Amino acid sequence: MHIEPMSISIDEDLLADLRSRIRATRWPDAAPGEAWRQGTDLAYLKGLLDYWAGQFDWRAQERRLNEFHHFRADVDGSPVHFVHERARGPGGIPLILTHGWPSSFAEFLPLVPLLTDPQGHGVDGPAFDVVIPSLPGYGFSERPARTGVTTRSTARRWHALMRGLGYERYGAQGADFGAGVTTYMALDHPEPMIGIHLSTAEVPPYTGPGSRQLSPDERRFVDRNQQWSDVERGYSAIQSTKPQTVGYALNDSPAGLAAYLGEKWHSWSDVTPPDDFLCATLTLYWVTQTITSSMRDYWDNRWYPVDPTYVGTPTAFGVFAHQTVPEGEPPRSYLERAYNIQRWTVFPCGGHFAPVEEPAAIAGDLTAFFRDLSSGHRTVG
Repeated sequence: MHIEPMSISIDEDLLADLRSRIRATRWPDAAPGEAWRQGTDLAYLKGLLDYWAGQFDWRAQERRLNEFHHFRADVDGSPVHFVHERARGPGGIPLILTHGWPSSFAEFLPLVPLLTDPQGHGVDGPAFDVVIPSLPGYGFSERPARTGVTTRSTARRWHALMRGLGYERYGAQGADFGAGVTTYMALDHPEPMIGIHLSTAEVPPYTGPGSRQLSPDERRFVDRNQQWSDVERGYSAIQSTKPQTVGYALNDSPAGLAAYLGEKWHSWSDVTPPDDFLCATLTLYWVTQTITSSMRDYWDNRWYPVDPTYVGTPTAFGVFAHQTVPEGEPPRSYLERAYNIQRWTVFPCGGHFAPVEEPAAIAGDLTAFFRDLSSGHRTVG
């Protein structure tokens, strides 16, 4: 596998065009009734775009991103971007971290110092060699020009990436689509997997004929998820049926992009991330023109589904109190239908984007899980 170092450097003309487009935004009227009830609040979006065009310093963010070691590798015929940071000292446990939508590799960067040098940051546990790839069609990773680019196919590519980096045994962590990738890494090729850590369950357990009856708690959880889907999953219906159509608008309008993605970061987070982080995420999507290709994850994973089954690899779940996709804390028994759960930790704070919202919490849970795996202990956080 051919690997080349890279750095992030965005042409100034692209940034100037972005600012010009933001300032030329045509605004709709405000939605009547409760703010955010019909979508992104007008006053919020005006403030965010004013900051993005007038105060946000992309070059400062670019310098911060380039403090990490970036690479591109040809993996199964198309380029994959990834950050690779080795443990401070020998013997780091290889660990691949996978983001979801509408996120990027940058969500995981706050974890890097905590995982590569845990002792230096007051974290009790082993150190890790950290690999953070960008999903196909996100940021600086290209999406293969075909259909069927699913979380399962990406899992195979991540195994190839880790082998190409020289790792024979490794762990994995993910949320959202990243949880799907991580699950299929363990399901299809469990031999190299030390353990997996998830903060969402992207692959639902089997509850059809032959499975045990749902408990009252499990039934309430399933019903809550359906209620959430009825009022919140409009984006998913669009992206899993006609992603190309909405992609034209989001690829052409920074206001549209910020409204569409900003609403998810606002709604799915315990505390909305700082404007600098959110604007950096939006800029990554904008300058790489990958919002449309990222949304194809919904199409491919809907129309190329796989049957759920049991993952025997040791699994940890970090359950964050304000994880709202789907809504509510899942009963452990529900996810034990699909996973060999050996650690279950419920956190009082944090939401869908836990690595950037609560990096110390998730880093601590990761290190405790892999520490206990190496000592043979079954743990409950």
